[in-house]
Amino acid sequence: MKLPETLGKYLLTKKLGQGATSTVYLGFDPFAKREVAIKILKQEILNDPRMGKLYQRQLDNEASLAGKLSHPHIVTIYDAVIGDETSYIVMEYISGGTLDKYAEPGNLLPIDRVVEYMFKCCRALNYAQFNGVIHRDIKPANMLLTEDGDIKISDMGAALLLDIEQTQVSNIGSPGYMSPEQLRGEVLTHQTDIYSLGVVMYRLLTGHAPFHAQNLAALCQLILHNEPPTPRSLRSDIPAELERVVLTAMRKDKQERYQDWKDFGRDLAALGRFEHSTIDINQTVKFTTLREMSLFKDFTDTELWEILQVGEWQKQPPQTVLMREDEMGDAFYVIVSGSVSVTKNGRLLNLIRSDDCFGEMAYISGRVVARSATITAGTEVTLLKILPVQLAKLSDHCQLHFNQAFLRVMADRLRMADDRFAKLAN
Repeated sequence: MKLPETLGKYLLTKKLGQGATSTVYLGFDPFAKREVAIKILKQEILNDPRMGKLYQRQLDNEASLAGKLSHPHIVTIYDAVIGDETSYIVMEYISGGTLDKYAEPGNLLPIDRVVEYMFKCCRALNYAQFNGVIHRDIKPANMLLTEDGDIKISDMGAALLLDIEQTQVSNIGSPGYMSPEQLRGEVLTHQTDIYSLGVVMYRLLTGHAPFHAQNLAALCQLILHNEPPTPRSLRSDIPAELERVVLTAMRKDKQERYQDWKDFGRDLAALGRFEHSTIDINQTVKFTTLREMSLFKDFTDTELWEILQVGEWQKQPPQTVLMREDEMGDAFYVIVSGSVSVTKNGRLLNLIRSDDCFGEMAYISGRVVARSATITAGTEVTLLKILPVQLAKLSDHCQLHFNQAFLRVMADRLRMADDRFAKLAN
């Protein structure tokens, strides 16, 4: 069959893949000047007398998400067209393939990388839940890798899949990730995604499915009633604490499972600190640290990831001079941990601790300025250094939240100065 040249405003360049219900093409949006993935649903599927309504509902769900979910670890849906002759979804094109290939014993990812990916998925699914979306089909095939090795969750619109009796045995991979309550046909919450992500972790860490059966009915019984082999029995170098996280996510009883994504993500972030962690894993630790700071309370997850992309994370020993009065500069610093002293002409003016910042006046004034004081590390300090030229690349909302944070900082400092003057007056 000859490849059509265009579909609406999009140029089609090649076929990426084909499934039972749709065909995916690589396309190009000449207006936005970007490559896109275009999923064209087979029209005969929508007209099927038995399953057509279900597929139509799934398509409607996916189309409704166009422009709704914006997260660094969720595939963006740009456009959707549902017609009598052609129905298609236009998505962000992710070129690195899926995690499927890393769920086999001979091709496993490093443990640190699995922890990093799962943490990022927790943040993405927490964001989706906040926006009223439960995925319900979490599996490695729906987790895509970017060219630079980051992860994005796809198929967020698959909110209503075929129920288990209608799923073909040849598609047994998807039921293998379903939670017990999903198999029982119960009303589903975000905890079904937590269970499924636990199964994904199990597969990525061990290369084995937690349950094996000869047919679909037997598989369902195992998921409902049996406990899987422990991950460490299949791979001895898995840390015991990581095994605990996986098994907690996979508890059959929802009351024993992680209750929310925050708790799940916190345990994964803590694992980012184990001995052989990499700089990428530390990104998750950095994210969690910023998330807990009041300075960033109004920032969304997406905006925090933006900041981590442009900021420089530094650690400095005590007595390090971080900034000198009268020297020219435009960088500003957020104090992540520790404290610094502020002096002018050798006189102590203030002590600034974590969850505060310094050097922001250069950014607010919009130019390189002479520093008005000397900043010295009083303890070992962890800093986030940001240059105005980098901040200018961030989204408008992110910059707005920085401005609001700086106003709160200056208001607090003015209030403290007033209190000091009042005490001197007394």
